[in-house]
Amino acid sequence: MELYIARHGETEYNAAHRIQGNGIDSPLTGNGIAQAITLGKSLEGIAFDAVYSSPLKRATDTVKHAFNNKYTPILDERIIEIGLGVMEGMYWTDAAKDFPEAANRLSDPVNYVPPPNGEALTDMLIRVSEFMDDVAKAGHQKVFVLSHGYTCRVFQACTLGKTLEAIEQAQEYGNCQIARYHFKDDNWEFVNILDKP
Repeated sequence: MELYIARHGETEYNAAHRIQGNGIDSPLTGNGIAQAITLGKSLEGIAFDAVYSSPLKRATDTVKHAFNNKYTPILDERIIEIGLGVMEGMYWTDAAKDFPEAANRLSDPVNYVPPPNGEALTDMLIRVSEFMDDVAKAGHQKVFVLSHGYTCRVFQACTLGKTLEAIEQAQEYGNCQIARYHFKDDNWEFVNILDKP
């Protein structure tokens, strides 16, 4: 089985350097729509057996623009973005001052402390891992998943040991960047990152 996982296109909050986890759903910018269209063109030669998407609108809109309604995505709450609680909507610079153990440590998962009402990284690992297990059991040959920046890192971490240290080893994803995985011998294997649209 081949699995392709991509991050959504640029949103207004991405462009403004504001925080959006799973509690705020900023719309795609014109650039984000263009990225989504380019994403779809880069996958034109692949016929997917199933397309999954985070239910957040920035994700479903990316799928719509990428595939021009060719696929009806299966929405799954387990692949939404990390919940960032009271930091949602803040500018990153302000959050770094008010909640340094959260805003400054997303790239240091072992020492990350969720902000008030935020999601624990261990909970993210569980939900994403369960989603990957269910996709593997479904038996499709080619699957596409549209998710979010931090969630894409957690996907990769699930192939590296399902630990906080594994999240740190996983790479950061740009808007509409694609990662490719194989499932063989009962294991998910990270293959590579495709060029960013």
